[in-house]
Amino acid sequence: MPTNRAAVWVSHRTLAVQERPITHPGPNEVLVQIISTGICGSDAHNWNNPNVSKQLILGHESAGVIVEVGSEVKDRQVGQRVAVEPGFACSTCEFCLRGNPNTCADLKYCGLDPTDGTLQQYFTCKAHMAVPIPESISWKEAGAIQPLAIAVQLARRAALDASKTVAIFGCGPLGLLIIAIAKAYGVRKILVFDIEQSRLDFALSYGADIGILSPKNSENIEALKFASDFTSSVNKEHNLAHGVDISIEASGAESSAQMALTILKPGGTCIQAGLGKQLTNVPLFFLTANELTLKGTVRFTPGCYEEAIDLVRSKRVDLKPLITETFPLTRVQEAFEAQFERRGIKIVIMNQE
Repeated sequence: MPTNRAAVWVSHRTLAVQERPITHPGPNEVLVQIISTGICGSDAHNWNNPNVSKQLILGHESAGVIVEVGSEVKDRQVGQRVAVEPGFACSTCEFCLRGNPNTCADLKYCGLDPTDGTLQQYFTCKAHMAVPIPESISWKEAGAIQPLAIAVQLARRAALDASKTVAIFGCGPLGLLIIAIAKAYGVRKILVFDIEQSRLDFALSYGADIGILSPKNSENIEALKFASDFTSSVNKEHNLAHGVDISIEASGAESSAQMALTILKPGGTCIQAGLGKQLTNVPLFFLTANELTLKGTVRFTPGCYEEAIDLVRSKRVDLKPLITETFPLTRVQEAFEAQFERRGIKIVIMNQE
């Protein structure tokens, strides 16, 4: 039998590579030999969590090759290259039935306690969760398809198109992928904000039109005045008249959420994507007085994976510049330390190494 090494959470900030049994597929399942897995902030959050309830296998951004198919599977074949959708939706609740498995009432998600993830050499999933990818997409790129699918879902929520001006707060991996999607959709102007100049510089090289260093409220000015004065000065300096059409908060910072609302023109839309504090102060007065729309976005819905794959296949999105480092599975602890310390942009694990 082949090995099935897995990255297992064993204690706070500690992973161990352990052998786990291979689960052979049921009638409607496939067994995937996982080749690559991207790691992200939520993985690092689990790694840094002292209260995980079991020895959990982490990871959820994976791709590989189908090596076994269940008896009832007709549309997947052994040898097929696939990206793995990591969400196990129930398919029967009211949210699944209306096409929103991302908000399933009984959702189980790979690498999210207590559901084992994909940082292992072999992974079994429903056949429809294994989405075909072409040979032209490298394994490193395939390890970043899942976060690109999340950006596709965000673009759907925002109704991005060529007529829009967009402000993105936060130039981490998600913010950068939103830039890529916005460029692919022909958005008219993209402004990006971050507290780190190096991230702004990268965002500008990756397609943003304007990069602005977010200020710190070092003089303890009242928060709403601080945000309003700053965004008003940005709108004036960059000839944005009454503001931008769409703002996207991708950092989770409270000050960024305030700026994301105050930078909007009347009738504009703010998409909240960053995960910060559970309770945040936002200017509801602006929301009402300017008839703004505030939307959340989470994970992905049907078709997002296919669209993400097509964007990479057609070269409308280039994932290669984002992948700054790869690690073999045997060095997964080092990879998570690098991720937690925000070294580089996107780290990909090679599961078979």
